[in-house]
Amino acid sequence: MLILDGVLVKIRPLSAGLAVVLLCTVSPAPSVQAFSLTSEAVPVSCTPAAPNPTTDNVTDYRLDANAVAPGRWSYQSIAGDATSLLGKGGSGVFAADEWAADVKKPEHAWFVKADGSIGTDYRAIAETYTVADQADGKDVHLRGSFDSPGGRFRVLLAHDGDATKVAGPFTELYTYTGKAASFDLDVIASKGDDLLFVSDQVTTWWAPGKLKAAITTELAPETAAVTATPGPGAVRSGATVQLASATKDACIRYTTDGSDPAMSTTAYPYRMPIAITADTDLKAVATATGSAPSVVADLPFVLNEPFRAFAGENQGTQTGLVAGVQWDRMDFDWGSIEPAKGQIDQAAVAEYLRQFNLAKSHGITILPVLAYTAGWAANRTGYSYDFHGKTYEYGPAKSENNGQFVRQLVTKDASGKVLSTKDVQTSIGRTPPQNPADWANFVKLAVDTLKPLGITYFQVWNEAYPGSGFWEGGMDQYMTDIQLPAAKIIHDAGVKLVYGGWICGAPLSEYIALLDKFKAWKSIDVYDLHYMPIGTMQTIYAAAQKRGIKNPAVWQTEIGFTTEDKFVADIYPRAFHWALSKGGNDLDRFKLLYFAEWAPDDTSAFGYNRTLRTGNNLSPKGKTLVTLANLLRGAKATTYDDFETSPQLKPELNEALSTANGFRLDDKRVVLAIDLKRQNQADIFEDPNTGDTIHLNFGEPTMTVTLRNVRSVKSLDRVDLYGNRTPLQWKNTGHDTIEAEVPIIDPDPTVKALNQTEQEDVFYLSLQQS
Repeated sequence: MLILDGVLVKIRPLSAGLAVVLLCTVSPAPSVQAFSLTSEAVPVSCTPAAPNPTTDNVTDYRLDANAVAPGRWSYQSIAGDATSLLGKGGSGVFAADEWAADVKKPEHAWFVKADGSIGTDYRAIAETYTVADQADGKDVHLRGSFDSPGGRFRVLLAHDGDATKVAGPFTELYTYTGKAASFDLDVIASKGDDLLFVSDQVTTWWAPGKLKAAITTELAPETAAVTATPGPGAVRSGATVQLASATKDACIRYTTDGSDPAMSTTAYPYRMPIAITADTDLKAVATATGSAPSVVADLPFVLNEPFRAFAGENQGTQTGLVAGVQWDRMDFDWGSIEPAKGQIDQAAVAEYLRQFNLAKSHGITILPVLAYTAGWAANRTGYSYDFHGKTYEYGPAKSENNGQFVRQLVTKDASGKVLSTKDVQTSIGRTPPQNPADWANFVKLAVDTLKPLGITYFQVWNEAYPGSGFWEGGMDQYMTDIQLPAAKIIHDAGVKLVYGGWICGAPLSEYIALLDKFKAWKSIDVYDLHYMPIGTMQTIYAAAQKRGIKNPAVWQTEIGFTTEDKFVADIYPRAFHWALSKGGNDLDRFKLLYFAEWAPDDTSAFGYNRTLRTGNNLSPKGKTLVTLANLLRGAKATTYDDFETSPQLKPELNEALSTANGFRLDDKRVVLAIDLKRQNQADIFEDPNTGDTIHLNFGEPTMTVTLRNVRSVKSLDRVDLYGNRTPLQWKNTGHDTIEAEVPIIDPDPTVKALNQTEQEDVFYLSLQQS
């Protein structure tokens, strides 16, 4: 608790101890997939108090006028302590339901949409709530979240005493710079107080952020929010979830379709644990006699599935990844956590914990990357290393500016002859630490902080290799000072180490030789590669087995970042089939994490047309990932190789070859991923074993597909890259075998045009059994 400008401010903990809820009835609960269109009334014993007059939500504002008034929202532009109301209007990008500060210059304006999203450039826009008169002298509780593409978010308080205007000076209650923030604050209100939720200094213009804020007072005590055990996130199919509120004798209502349980006709009273048999957007509200209803708890659950565990992305959002894949990767930065030796920034730690917990609650598993050298810890005295027959001697740092050292570099050949002497700039954060013990202390702090969240894999550094831009030292130095000390700490804690990504610019044989030299194979739990052909995953897998690792785990935690729109459709089925062929029930042995999730919709932007999302939309690569993920959904996935194509295709890791990869899912579906490479300018595919050919762009070419060991076939569809389905006819040839002629050319013109590029045709067969 603290005092700011005479205002009592209390930061509440974000969680509280649970009390078992008194069940209102003993009737059986409905299945999560069995919905009713009628709802039962809340039991009399749980009749809530009258609505809190101060309770409101930021999206509940009027479009006809933007005025300051008690108990409602308004929208301000801010310059220092001066404010002015936004005016309604605009055209083009500013639709009629938006506020704009300057409708004549929309490129220099702010906007607010009816769904609560806001946009701005670098200037400040505030969503302002004027406290109702009834709250004078009362405890006002502010909580909520704000998400944006990046920038500053603040909560300000104005004590102007006038309920008809907003004026400074402002007291700052909360500030955060980044992509997402959550807040939970208490203030003692005075008549005419205004609470401002301010967004400014954004890093991406016009991409809207969104505020979700609730404001209540002590006029009506609020029922404790509903919590779930197990907590929201990824669960096995059939797992049961218990709901509870810390308020004694509270009753709970819930929905499983994402609707508001306080109002929805699909809401049910909670009576017994709920079985999760599908992805479920569970929401719940608690009520108790004499109390206001609780906030609606958002408790999403997703099913653990093989393809979801296999696929992931980099730099995604904490609330949902493309195609519902499960893994995301983000830095856990030493310098942010420990800005000075021995001084831990608890606010930075708390923000990391918030992001990791938020991701977990949405079924996302974060792979933390432990990196890079904190500025205070970097070597300033000088060091040297040998690499590829040369010696590199870095002298003491002469100066440092903007994250860079200036120091002298002397390069010598194997005989000691000086080849060059020059001043160079090197990254401070990528410089080896002066004292390796400081790095070890950070690794232990990271593991101790994140392991309680259920994090079991920790990646050490990223692409440590001379010339990569991520490591300004030698490989021997990396192994002795960074990799091996981290491995011991991580394993002592009972969790697992992921090597920091062997860079694609360095030979794989050098990686193998490095691990041999330091006898490091068993100190690594996951051998990680970046942007390598997928055949190299088999190479490192075999090398590990040869050195006594029975069931090696091989990931590529960065792959993609390509302009090839069919990259996912080409590469992922090959790699997933190979992964499943290794057997076992461990879903974490093999992974591909696409880099990166997002880039601006700007042709000059770094990453344009190389990511899964472009601006607010899925890129072609994102769309093909959605299609593939939908096809490969299932709690159980195995290889399916009991098929034949004419011309003949088979599983291939070599990306230059045509391939067909089969999958059986939940013993009910079969999916065949077909990739035909065009073999010359005439677009001809040839089967080298039989001599059969298909001209891929002439007439109406088809290929014959025979599927064996398939009983009671219900449907057979051809599915294109964007998920469009074409039903196919098939004939039974006996012994649970069917045969079908499958068209090569896509009916959809957009997909057809896509398949005309990059010299290959990719499509799928999807078979459903009764």
